[in-house]
Amino acid sequence: MKTMQKPVIFLAFANDLEDPSQFLRNLSKETSLIRKALKEAVSAGLCEVVERSNASINDIFDVFQDDKYQNRIAVFHYGGHASSYHLLLQSEDNETILAHKEGLVRFLGRQDSLKLVFLNGCSTEQHGKGLLESGVPAVISTSESVSDEVATRLADAFYKGFGQGNRLEQSWQEAEDRIIT
Repeated sequence: MKTMQKPVIFLAFANDLEDPSQFLRNLSKETSLIRKALKEAVSAGLCEVVERSNASINDIFDVFQDDKYQNRIAVFHYGGHASSYHLLLQSEDNETILAHKEGLVRFLGRQDSLKLVFLNGCSTEQHGKGLLESGVPAVISTSESVSDEVATRLADAFYKGFGQGNRLEQSWQEAEDRIIT
């Protein structure tokens, strides 16, 4: 009899390490707050968290294709700079590169276990639409630029609710209400 494996929450973060004016000061804080928000769920054996800082395209593909995580990643969270057509990632040499939406959307859309993609970067709405069209059941994306502070507070509020077992919709609505307040 096959044992049920825990779902995986995959957190990928990428910062602009080349242009000091574009460096997201709160990205490490976002990582820490999400980790803390999910700590109880991880301790209770409800999920597993995989993190990649300074994530590259290869890091993302490799985690999804790793036998240890394959067909178990239920949530993919990206934190970093983005535009309507790109996510900022790192190269293998830690240089800033742009990952094109089309390839990533197609790849993520084929991940059967993926239930939520949270794109915590500016102007990711087009990515979100593509992900929904490709079959990802739930996507959190932004329609415009978001400040580093707001993005951090939003992720923290969302994962606090989600980590306590709240439904996606409830976690999102409460996070949104907290930010608006």
